[in-house]
Amino acid sequence: MLRSTSTFVLLLIFTVFTQAQTAKKHAISGFVKDNFGKPIAGATIRLNDQHTGTSSDVDGYYKLQTSSFNDAIIRVTAVGYRLEERALKGKFNQDFQLKEDRNYIEEVTVSARGKTENERKLAEIKRSGFNVSVIDMNVYANQTANINQVLRTAPGVTFREDGGLGSNFVFRINGLDAKIYIDGVPMDNFGSSMSLNNIPVNLVDRIEIYKGVVPAFLGSDALGGAVNIITKQRSRHYLDLSYSYGSFNTHQAALVGMYTNPKSKLFIRTNAFYNYSDNNYTMYSEPKYGVVYETTIDNKFVALDKVKRFKDRYYSAMGQIEVGLRDKSWADQFYIGLTYAANNKQNQLGATINDVNGGDWKSSNYLMPAISYKKQNFLVNRLFADIYTSASYDIANIRDTALYNYNWSGSWISNPGSSNVNQQKHEEQKTSNYLARSNFNYDFDEERNHSLNLNYNVNTNHRKTYDKIADYNTSGLPSRMTRHIVGLSWQNQWFNKRLVNNIAIKYYGLNTYKEVDEREFDTNNQLLGGAIVSYTKYFNYQGYSVASRYRIFRDGGVKFSAERAYNMPTMGALYGDGQNQIANWDLKPERSDNLNGGFYYNTFFNDNHFINFDISGFYRLTKDYINTHIVTVDGQSKFQAYNIPGVKLYGAETEIRYGYKDVITAAVNASYDKALDNKKYTDDTNQEVSLTYGYQIPNRPWVYGNLEIGLAQNDWFEKGSRTQLSWTTQFTRWYYLSDSHLGSLTSKNHIPSQNVHSVILTYSWNRNQYNISGEVRNLTNERAYDNFRLQKPGRAFYIKLRVSLM
Repeated sequence: MLRSTSTFVLLLIFTVFTQAQTAKKHAISGFVKDNFGKPIAGATIRLNDQHTGTSSDVDGYYKLQTSSFNDAIIRVTAVGYRLEERALKGKFNQDFQLKEDRNYIEEVTVSARGKTENERKLAEIKRSGFNVSVIDMNVYANQTANINQVLRTAPGVTFREDGGLGSNFVFRINGLDAKIYIDGVPMDNFGSSMSLNNIPVNLVDRIEIYKGVVPAFLGSDALGGAVNIITKQRSRHYLDLSYSYGSFNTHQAALVGMYTNPKSKLFIRTNAFYNYSDNNYTMYSEPKYGVVYETTIDNKFVALDKVKRFKDRYYSAMGQIEVGLRDKSWADQFYIGLTYAANNKQNQLGATINDVNGGDWKSSNYLMPAISYKKQNFLVNRLFADIYTSASYDIANIRDTALYNYNWSGSWISNPGSSNVNQQKHEEQKTSNYLARSNFNYDFDEERNHSLNLNYNVNTNHRKTYDKIADYNTSGLPSRMTRHIVGLSWQNQWFNKRLVNNIAIKYYGLNTYKEVDEREFDTNNQLLGGAIVSYTKYFNYQGYSVASRYRIFRDGGVKFSAERAYNMPTMGALYGDGQNQIANWDLKPERSDNLNGGFYYNTFFNDNHFINFDISGFYRLTKDYINTHIVTVDGQSKFQAYNIPGVKLYGAETEIRYGYKDVITAAVNASYDKALDNKKYTDDTNQEVSLTYGYQIPNRPWVYGNLEIGLAQNDWFEKGSRTQLSWTTQFTRWYYLSDSHLGSLTSKNHIPSQNVHSVILTYSWNRNQYNISGEVRNLTNERAYDNFRLQKPGRAFYIKLRVSLM
C-alpha cells in the first residue's frame, strides 16, 4: 500500500512538474507578408536566445515555441527583403510586413526551394521562359465566385456558358482550345461533377495560366495554352469551411482540411464541396437581337416580354480524401487517394431558346482511386520523379421520358411522340478512364542552369451506352479513345540567368475505336441482314516548341515563343454526350503554328507603390480548326463540333496592375482576338474562291476587357480585422452570331455589347479566421448574352460565411 501511494505521489509530482515546464513554453505565431499584403513563403523566423528557428509556409504563416516569452527578440529575414526584428513584449501573435531590399540585385525567388512542392513549383514558374501568369486564389477566398468567374477576368481568356450554375461552357485562350488540369491531372479524368464552373475558390491555392507554349510536364495537347489549378496543400494542420446562399436558391458549401503527424509524417487531406441552384432567373425578349420568347394561345404563337427559366435545377457534390506520408527517405510525398462525385442537371434548353424541354435531365456517379509518388534525388542526385496513376468509373443516366413538353409560359403541351416509346429516352452511359503519368526532371547542376525533362502520359477512355427503353440488340456497344503524349524538353539559363530558354519536342498519338450496329430486323425482331461493324482510326504527329525570356533589366524583360502544336478531339466531340451534343466521327485533330511575343515590367516605388505592365501579341495559322455549330436532329437543335479547314488568328492583349501598400489595388486589361477563315478555295482545283475566305469566324467575341478596383482598411472596427470593397467590370464588344459577310449589322442577328458590373464587400476578423462577405453580381441588371445568344443571369445577391483555422 505504501509503495503504491509513493508511486502515485511521484507520478503526481512528475505530472505537475511536466505541466509546469510545459506552461513555460509559449507558441508564437503569425504571418509574414510584404508591404502589399502578399504572403512571403520561406522567410526565416528566429529568436535571439534560441539556435532553432522556423520558416513561413505558402501562406506566410509560421509557428515558433519559446520559453522566454517576455524578453525575447524575434528576427525575420527573407531573400530580397530587409531584416526586421522586434521585442515580443508578451504578445502571442506577431505579424510582419517586410519591405523590399532594393540593393538585392538578383531576382527574388523562393529561397526554400525543395522544401515543399508548392514552393518548388513557384520557383520554377518565376525562372521559366513560358508566358505564364499566376492568380493567387487566396485573394478570392471570401467570394462566392467559382473558378470560371475568376479566370474570365484574365486577359486573353474567354469563358462562354449556356446558362447559370453548372451549365455547359466553352473555354479558350487567345481564341484556341485550352486544356484544364487539376494538380497536373487532366480535368476530363474527374467526370462531369468537377468543372470550372462549380469548383469553389476555397479549394484552390493558385491558378497557373500558360499562354502559347505549354510546359512538357503537363503532357498537354493544347493549342492556345493550359490552365493548371493547384489545390490547397499544407504541411501543417489546416481547416477551411465556407457556406454561401444567394439568388435563384443557390447554395454552395466547401471544406478543405489537412492533418499531419509531426513525428510519423503521416498526413490526411480532404476536400469536399456541394452546389445547388434552381437557376430560375428571368430572361427578356430583345427582338432587335433576334431574342424572342414565345408561347401558344389558341394554337397561335404569342411573344412574351419576359420569361423565367424553370426545370433547370442543378446540383453537384464531391468528396476527396488522400492518406499518405511525406518527408521520408524514400519519398518526399506518397499518397493513396479516393474521390467520389455526383451531380444531377436538368436540361431545360437545347442549343437555342426555341427548344424548351420537359423532363430532360442527366445524373452521374463517379469514383476515382489514385496513387501519387514524388521524390527529389530519385535514384541519383538532382533527379526529380513525379509518378501518378488513376482509374475512374462513371455511371451516367440520361432521361427524357416525360409525356409532354413545355412552352415559355410554363404550361405543358402534349408531346406528339409520347405514344411511341421510341420517342422517349433513357440511356445509361458507363465510362471507365485510365490515366498513367510519369514525369522526370534532371538538373545538371545545383544552380539549375541546365535541366532535362521527360514526360509520358497515356489516357484511355472507354464508354458503353445502354438504351434502357429500346431493344438491347442495339445497346451496349463500346467506343474508345486512347491518347499518348510524350514530351522531352531542355531548359537552359545563360548570362547570369538573364536569358532562359525552354526547347521541347512532343509526340502525339490518338487511337479511336467504335462499334456500330448495322443489322436490320423485321417486325418480329428477326435478323434480315447486316452486322455489328468495327471502325478505328489512328493519328500520330510530332510537335516542337521554343520558349524564351530575356531579362533586359532588373524589373523588366521580353518573352518569345514559337511552336507547332496539336489538339485532339474530346470524347464528347467524337461520340456525343447523349444530350445536347451529337457525335462527329469524322472530326480531325487540329494543328496550329503559333508565334507569341511580349514585354513585361514590374517595379516598386518608395516601398509603397507597385506597378505591373504586360503587353503581348500572337499570330497563329490553324489547320482543321475545331468549332461548334447548331444542327437539327429530329426537330431539335443540337450542338456539333466540326472542322474549319484553315483559320488565321492574330491579336494582342495588355494588362496594367497597380497597388498601394495593402490598401488599394487596381487592374485593367484589354484583349483583341481576331479569327479569320483562311481557306481560300472550295476544292483542290483552286478555281472557286470560298465565300467565307478572309471573313471573321462567327459566334465568338473578339474585343473584351476587365476592370477591377479594390479598397481595404485594416483594424477598422477591432484589432486584427480587415474590411475590403471590390468593384469589377467585364466588357464584351458586340459580335456576329452568323457569317459576318452575309448582310449588314442592322439586317442580321448579332450579340450586343455588354458591360457587367459586380460589387463585393468583405469583413474579416480575428486575423482572417472568421469572414463574412456580400456580393452583388450584374449590379445594373445588364442583358448579358453568351454562347449562341443564350441569356445569362441578371442581377443576383449572395452572402458567404467562412471560417479558416490553422
